Amino acid sequence: MNYLRDNSKAYKLLEKQLSAIGCSVELDFNQEEAVVRGDIEKGPGRGFGAAEKWEIQVDRVFIGLTDSYVCHHVLDPKQIRVLEQDSSFASDDIRVYKEFGYSVVVGEVGALNERIANLEKRVTIRKDIPVVEKKLKLVNEKFMKEMHANYPDVKIMITNVVTLEGPEKEVQSGARKLDELINHVKEKRLNLPIELITFLKSSGAITKYQARFQLNLRNPVSLELEPDLVLTSLSSDALDEAEAAIIRDLTVDTVELQGAAAVPQNVDRVKEILTKAKDKENSRELRVETSFTPRTSGKFVTKVQLVGYSENVRKLKEVLHDYQMNHVATQEMMDLSPDLVDCFDKVLGLLEVKQTEVTLKASKTPRPHVLVSGPRCWVQEAQRNLRTSLASLKSDTLVLDGSGAQRFFQAEGRTNMELVETACKVIIREGKCVLSPNVTTRPRSISSSRTISCRSLQMPRTKLEIKIGSLEDQKVNVLVAPMLNKNLTSTKIGKCLSVKVVAGTTIRNNFHLMAAKCTLQPGDVMQVDAPTSLGCSKIFFIECLPWDGVRGQSVQALASGLKRCLDLCVQQGCSSVAFPVIGPGLVLKYPLREAVEVLTETIRQFQLSASSGSLSTIHVVIKPGYANAEECYHDVYRLLSLNMTQGGQVIFRSISTDLDEISMTVEGGVKLTLVFGDITNETTDGIVNTTDFVNFNDDGVCKDILTVAGPEIEAQLQRAKVNQGEVFATNPGLFPCKAILHVCGQRDAGVIEQLASKIIHHCETTKLKSVSIPAICAGAGEMDPVVVAGAILQGIKTITSSTALYCLTDIRLVLFKINVFLAFKEKAMQMFPTAVIDKVSASQMPHVQQQQPTANTDLSVIFTSSANQQSVFHFLGFTTQTVENAMTKLKDLYRAQCSRQTLTQEQLESLTQDDIEDLKQLVETQGLYMQRDQSGQGILTVRGLKDGVSLVMQMVNGFQQGSLIREMRVRDEDELYLRVAWCILGCNGNWERLPKTANYDLENNDASGEMVDARGNSWSVNLQAMEATRRQTGQKTKLKRLENHPDFTLPLYWDNMTASETTKVVVLQPSSAEYQTVKEAFKRTVKKTVTKIERVQNIHLRRAYEALKKQISDKTKLENGGEKLLYHGTSKDNCSSIMNTGFNRSFAGQNATAYGHGTYFAVDASYSANPTYSIPAADGSQLMFVARVLTGTYTVGRSNMKVPPPRDNQQPDDRYDSLVNNISTPSMYVVFHDSQAYPDYLITFI
Repeated sequence: MNYLRDNSKAYKLLEKQLSAIGCSVELDFNQEEAVVRGDIEKGPGRGFGAAEKWEIQVDRVFIGLTDSYVCHHVLDPKQIRVLEQDSSFASDDIRVYKEFGYSVVVGEVGALNERIANLEKRVTIRKDIPVVEKKLKLVNEKFMKEMHANYPDVKIMITNVVTLEGPEKEVQSGARKLDELINHVKEKRLNLPIELITFLKSSGAITKYQARFQLNLRNPVSLELEPDLVLTSLSSDALDEAEAAIIRDLTVDTVELQGAAAVPQNVDRVKEILTKAKDKENSRELRVETSFTPRTSGKFVTKVQLVGYSENVRKLKEVLHDYQMNHVATQEMMDLSPDLVDCFDKVLGLLEVKQTEVTLKASKTPRPHVLVSGPRCWVQEAQRNLRTSLASLKSDTLVLDGSGAQRFFQAEGRTNMELVETACKVIIREGKCVLSPNVTTRPRSISSSRTISCRSLQMPRTKLEIKIGSLEDQKVNVLVAPMLNKNLTSTKIGKCLSVKVVAGTTIRNNFHLMAAKCTLQPGDVMQVDAPTSLGCSKIFFIECLPWDGVRGQSVQALASGLKRCLDLCVQQGCSSVAFPVIGPGLVLKYPLREAVEVLTETIRQFQLSASSGSLSTIHVVIKPGYANAEECYHDVYRLLSLNMTQGGQVIFRSISTDLDEISMTVEGGVKLTLVFGDITNETTDGIVNTTDFVNFNDDGVCKDILTVAGPEIEAQLQRAKVNQGEVFATNPGLFPCKAILHVCGQRDAGVIEQLASKIIHHCETTKLKSVSIPAICAGAGEMDPVVVAGAILQGIKTITSSTALYCLTDIRLVLFKINVFLAFKEKAMQMFPTAVIDKVSASQMPHVQQQQPTANTDLSVIFTSSANQQSVFHFLGFTTQTVENAMTKLKDLYRAQCSRQTLTQEQLESLTQDDIEDLKQLVETQGLYMQRDQSGQGILTVRGLKDGVSLVMQMVNGFQQGSLIREMRVRDEDELYLRVAWCILGCNGNWERLPKTANYDLENNDASGEMVDARGNSWSVNLQAMEATRRQTGQKTKLKRLENHPDFTLPLYWDNMTASETTKVVVLQPSSAEYQTVKEAFKRTVKKTVTKIERVQNIHLRRAYEALKKQISDKTKLENGGEKLLYHGTSKDNCSSIMNTGFNRSFAGQNATAYGHGTYFAVDASYSANPTYSIPAADGSQLMFVARVLTGTYTVGRSNMKVPPPRDNQQPDDRYDSLVNNISTPSMYVVFHDSQAYPDYLITFI
């Protein structure tokens, strides 16, 4: 209103606009209002009619006025003072009105806004903003650009703070922008090695990187050490680029100086060379640092640490590498004649070689060689000199009758032989036997001597070893591998061999070279030379066929190839060979059992042929980690164990495995044993059950233990409230132990370690002498076996080393999986390196065949033996003359110690063949020479060392006196052997019959001294306890006595039966090997829990079964009539009938007749476990027979067959023996003769 009063222009405009609508205006300052008057009737629109009201027209006028003119309130005291002081601010069109505490400026909109903007600029403020310097540097450039672009009137000053001066609004906006940029600064910490941090501080690299990043990166990056390296920037990408650059540019590397280079005097030389190279790299700036750290113990090793820029570190590393390559220790292998290996030190002495800078060491493996070790520059020169010196030696050979000459010069004649060596300047080496029976002296090349083995007794020498690992890692003479179509990589084993890091290229080249030269049929073997680095000398590749059935060509080809490999090993004088289980893979697709049977049967037949020759070790290699690795191991071990003997004769020296029990004595004398097996077979005082106290029916250790223990124990666990990490003990229920300790590992290594200690402590406080512990949480818990092994073993170590244990003496870790057992084995060896370790495996003592007297003694054995046992001496010298002189002197020395005697016809005629063998052994032991007498005065002439000849004469006289006594004893032993069988429980869990002598001594209670079993092991006997203790190891085992019926010989695994007994059912002990074997075969295909196993002993049924077995064997030429162990489900009602009268085909059709009207047997227990066949009883238990079944020859059956069809239509009476569901891979057999199957065991399971 004041403005309208003071500004006539604005007032007139208002009047004009109101006049246009027939109105006038009056300003009422008292009421502070403008009064508008008008005549509606006279106005335009004739009273406006329906168009719009008069008031609306007036409002529009005033709205237009306020759009053109505006009031601006000035509240800032500074701006108010400017208005008061500057009279030019107001004008005709702009007026300033003072109010209490503020001013109001009124005018046209455009002009007023311009004046107000100038007013605000004339009023400035100053604001100080504290900012961290390193962050300001990062945002400064961007901040300046933003301020200059948006707020050019703001003045910016940077000291220890950022000062903004200018219009208040712009200053406040600038401050907010700076704060926003500071808050966007990102940080990244690099955890670099302390050596790099030190280098960054000393080298000034931080400043260089700061400048480099400023130039090269879109956003600057700040670096600071505090003590980690901290990077800051506005951009995450810039931080990542900076981090990558630093990690790429800087490095810490360590080089080990070993052997000669680490010897103190050589380290000084290395330091000198390295310092010169470092100074060159650091000539302009610090680029790299070095330091030397010697090892305080053990062999000489010095570590050189290189720190700095990667490029410069690499250059210094190359300097060290070049030095080691040319000045430090290296090893070179030089081929050596096999005859020189054992006497190589003497050869060096003869050549007057002094080992100073270079060490020379001879070895026979993997082939005869000398290992030249030392500085590389000296090694090559030593090799050249050694080759020249060895080529200059002269050699010759002296052969003397009998091995006595060697024995003489090994004992009392040793000094005389050494005097000959010294006097003549030669080396005399003892050779092996030659075949010539004549005394000869002739020159012979060092490596051309033909040798034979001179053994006093025929005994098995071949050891069987089941190895867990990869075939290519075996250290043997020969590896055997399968292939298809002469393709190296057609099988997984071939692929593994072809990609070996060092040997792969050589194997591929040698393989392709041989493959190009030969044509192979299935079953043929291709020999490939192996590189030295592989650890063997040969690889035999068998040309195989994919599986085409039990009687197909694939099985024949594989068996032929395996036998050919064994024959080649003997022919080439190899001592060891490794076989994989060929067949059960994705390529050949053999059923696992068939593959295992082909391999084990081939090995057995080979050993029975008595052609093993030099072959002393056979490895069967099983690769762990496969789904069926455990089943494969059990099948291989079972079949090889069964093949240890044949007809009471031991045919293999021993069988051992990588999974044999390992016992070690740890702190406090406690015995710790690692067992590969099932914890439900353990009989220790305490049994540990691993459970979560919630789920008791999930497959695993908990379910198996509770099934044996019974529902009472499960009920206790369901009610139990157990704190974490505690041991909850219950009574054993039906489990054969004293207490069950329940624990929960929580899948936590720390908890498991504590539990292991608490378990031991609990056993000690409750006076338990032994405890069995599973791999807690390694099964259903799915923890890493290595972690579990470390935790449990550490817990045991902690408690046994810190607490005296007076009661607990035996801790058994029972491990069900191969990988778990191997993890525990490795960890135990690391954790208890000083423990006394005993590997419990099969006996390694040779079998001694019991000899029988014979009427016609064969003296030729003595002639052959003595003729073959010649003493051979090899001579080496510088000249032919010195060698010949030495040979003459040695021969004269021996002949001076010899004598001769003649044995007459009368002296020899009463000797038995046993006596001749004993005489032969004495002749060999004394190294004598025996031949037919040419003078006609006697039958035999014996000559050799005087003492030996005298002993022969004494033995012959003693034989004459003991001949009659021995003859009577042999007759008594034979008669008893038919009636009574004394047996000993072998290491593999099988009963073995004792030899006739031991059998006789035990029956007559005459074994007070010692008893010798069929393997040659000596045992002390406790007949009251029916127990034997092995002399050598203290191992205890059981004895039993079987008394055969007049018309039936009891199987060795049966219990004794009285004359009146015809049927007997024996409940097997869960701890027995027999129980475990039956149970393991059952559980390969059935997850249910075995509660009882009974052996059925029915003489009438077994007699009929054995008679039919002989009949089928004679007809089909199949060993044991094709006998197989198969399964037959039954019910409780039928059980007794089958055990007493056998399997009755009259009941055919009760369950199925799909393949004929006979009695059905399944290959896998899982089939027979179906409730349709194994009908559950009221308590839920089921029954199944393990039957011996004579399958003979078979064909596919049909539902209408009541007997098997003829094998040949021309011979209708010659029928198949059984029917199957599938000819190539039978899973079901059907027999039609009641005596064709025998119920061997009855399994009760839930």
